[in-house]
Amino acid sequence: MGGIRYLYLTHRDDVADHQKYAEHFGCERILHQDDITSGTHDVEIQLTGSEPYQLTTDLLIIPVPGHSKGHTVLLYNKKFLFTGDHLAWSTSREQLIAFRDACWYSWAEQLKSMQKLANYSFEWVLPGHGRRYHADVEIMQQQLQQCIEWMAAN
Repeated sequence: MGGIRYLYLTHRDDVADHQKYAEHFGCERILHQDDITSGTHDVEIQLTGSEPYQLTTDLLIIPVPGHSKGHTVLLYNKKFLFTGDHLAWSTSREQLIAFRDACWYSWAEQLKSMQKLANYSFEWVLPGHGRRYHADVEIMQQQLQQCIEWMAAN
């Protein structure tokens, strides 16, 4: 089916065996420079800055500091948002949430990053932790605004 070209790492956590995967599949790893550690110093594609990075015509990487300084999300086809540890659905709250207890860098920056995400259209939130969520673009925007309001109050 074409193999694996990239191994996208949203942030510095949960990256065990990235080297083995890269070697096995012959793919390039992607991680933001602000999350590079001694264990990831040889990642092939090291993103910098705060501007979105167009990886391919249908893949956009968006820096969203907060959970970690170099956290990023991946928007595929303007429909699927792979959020890492930035955003997920809470079944108990019945809304999109961020994880304040697992915010290692800055809650204020994560709130700003969430506001930045409101400029994008997507229908799926696909997190590394927490529940996935699907809605049409309009409902997703409403849910994102509700999340932003919840974050600002907490």
